[in-house]
Amino acid sequence: MYSDLIGIPYKIRGRDESGLDCFGLIWLIAQRNGTPIKDPVCKGFDPSLVKLANYIGLRQIEEFRVNCVLEIIKDGRLHLGYSIDKDRMIHCTHNEGVIVEDINLYNIKGYYKWA
Repeated sequence: MYSDLIGIPYKIRGRDESGLDCFGLIWLIAQRNGTPIKDPVCKGFDPSLVKLANYIGLRQIEEFRVNCVLEIIKDGRLHLGYSIDKDRMIHCTHNEGVIVEDINLYNIKGYYKWA
């Protein structure tokens, strides 16, 4: 369902197939799932996902599930991914754009579902 997104380049505040950032990828996946979420980048909010979850349209869940949003600490900063199965996530990196990687390579801070 998301294979066409792999290879899309990183773009600050990117929200379409011409370029994405990590939130833009989650935003686009939510659109495809029929569960649109709000874009906090345009509103100038603090980037902490737990603080923004209700506004955006996500709710925090207690444990990992397939097809959940992953709140990640990457290089000391907030980063988002989306679990596509029990071992892999799709996410967008500065260097490689949209890729699929092993979830266990990252420090997962929280799990979220569409509200």
